[in-house]
Order: sequence, then structure tokens, then C-alpha cells
Amino acid sequence: MPHPEGQGKPCWSGQAPTLGDRLFAWFMSQCGPKVTWRLKGRKQALFERLHRDHGIKTVVEVGMGTAPNLEFYGPFVDKVIGIDPNTAMAAYALRAAEAAGVASKLRLLTGRAQALPLDDASADAVVMTHVLCTVKDQAAALVEARRVLRPGGLFIFLEHVAADPGDRLARWQRWLDPAVGVVGHGCSATRHTLEAIQAAGFSAVQAERFRLDLWLPAAVVAPHVAGVAVR
Repeated sequence: MPHPEGQGKPCWSGQAPTLGDRLFAWFMSQCGPKVTWRLKGRKQALFERLHRDHGIKTVVEVGMGTAPNLEFYGPFVDKVIGIDPNTAMAAYALRAAEAAGVASKLRLLTGRAQALPLDDASADAVVMTHVLCTVKDQAAALVEARRVLRPGGLFIFLEHVAADPGDRLARWQRWLDPAVGVVGHGCSATRHTLEAIQAAGFSAVQAERFRLDLWLPAAVVAPHVAGVAVR
């Protein structure tokens, strides 16, 4: 399905945001900068691949939320399409785009990772950060990411994941997963996301596992994976 033309204004579809949506958007606007600060170095290194000089002109960020990533790649590409199911995020994303000096490049669409409102092979890169922990069907979301990527396009990912089965933290993740779902608006701490990406049919996957220095209960989202897959 072709996407609407125009930039800088959200394309509304579906239901208006609920009170829960608005509260979660506000919560992410408050905690997002703290998470970004912890991951700044890794994001800078990861998003260096997103540059028009590398043939990356159009980037689709799925689950853009309040747009904390725009400062890292926005100035270096020609067009950014941000997609999120929560329309309450749009106002925060537009402010982030203004702060990053890329508002004229940004187009916001309402949609879900499992059914992206975009044409086949319409993107040079797809970005997901802390998104695959939330989507109900990871496999479907990854199929969609591959569909909208051009051949040779890049899938950039950074996600918190399940700890190794023998790790004591894995038990805490299972115990606290319901609470994580409430706080994280459907998020899960027990996803084996890298394995899902490796099984999604990309021609190559490069990834690194790492762990943030967090105390319980926040430590249940400490294990991470970040990397790049090629369509």
C-alpha cells in the first residue's frame, strides 16, 4: 500500500489515543532520555551505517515513539518515516525532530510492526530499537521489515532480550515478566529476539550481546542485543 505524501505532520488512522496511550507516551518522554544516555555510544556506532553517503536515503523507524533516535541519524539521511501505533507519541516525536533539526525530513504514520503501511522495497533501512520486545508476533514484524526493505537494505536493531537459560537472571525475568508487561505497555523481558532475527531470512546478520549495569528489578531488561541485518 502506498504511503501518503507530505512531511512533518502525522497521518492519523484508527482510534484516538486512550488515557493509557497518553500516559505511556508521557512516561516514554521522561525515561527515554535516560535510556538514550546509557546507550548513546552504542547507538552512535550502530547508526553510523545510516548515511546517505552509504546509499541510505530513506529510513523507516518502526515504533518510533518519542523519537529519541533522530539525533543520531536524522541529519545524515534524506527522509525519515516514523511509524507507531500510539498516536499520542506524535507530538513528542515532532518536538524531537525540531530539536534535531530534521522536522522537514520527517513523516509520521500510524501503523503496527506486523502490517506496515508502506510499499514493497520502499526503504533503504529499517530501524527498530526496543520494539521487538513488545510486538505480539515477532516473526510477522520481521517479515514486514524485510518486505519494505530494498535488496541490500539494512535492518538496524537494538533490543533487550532474555538472559541465557543458565543465568540466574532468567528466573527473575520469568517471575517479573507480568509486571514488565504492565509498566512497558505490553513489553516482555523473556524474548529470544536475536534467534528470531536470524531465522527471518536476512542474507546476513551481525550482532553483539551486551548487558547494561542495572539493579533489580530494572535488571530484568539489562541483557541486550544490537546489530545489523542485510536484506
